[in-house]
Formats: sequence, structure tokens, C-alpha cells
Amino acid sequence: MKKSIYDLNMDYLILAHELINSGQEQEAMVCLGLTPEYVALLHKLPIQQLRELARSDVLRFAPRLSVDRKSMDLTAKHCDIDGSEQHARELRSIVSRQGNRS
Repeated sequence: MKKSIYDLNMDYLILAHELINSGQEQEAMVCLGLTPEYVALLHKLPIQQLRELARSDVLRFAPRLSVDRKSMDLTAKHCDIDGSEQHARELRSIVSRQGNRS
């Protein structure tokens, strides 16, 4: 389990670091849920310190899942989600709403 958490953390932190260092701070904030403070911090950290952060026993990010249609559309627009992924999200939303009616 610890290796899986490390891998998830490392993937997340590297992606955030790459987006920030390539001048895509806004995308990092919208798609990855980073605050401006974290953007400034991650911009300065070397890879070795990212590895140390990733070694935590907890995830360094929190998934932001929602069945709200507006938030799904906004997420798809800003994060370049392809059509099949958007379709899958819509289907999950419909199934979730139908389950709540029972």
C-alpha cells in the first residue's frame, strides 16, 4: 500500500511541478486543485524534496469528484478531457441520481 501511495504522490507532484515550471500555473491550480501558495512553494522545490514529500503515508492531493453537471463541464473545458471520458462521467452522474431515487 505504501508504494502505491508513494507512486500516486510522486506522479501528482511531478505533474504539478512540470506544469508550474512550464508557465502553466493556472492549469495547475484548476486541474490539480493547487492554491497560489502551493504553486509558489512547488516552483522552488527540487526533485529530491518532491520525493521526500511523496514518501508520506497519506495522499498529497484530494480527489474532487462531483456529479454536478456544471462542475463536470467546467472541469472538461479546463482540463482537456476527451469526449469518451466526459461521456463516462455523465453516465456515472445519471446512474448516481437514479440510485438516489430508490
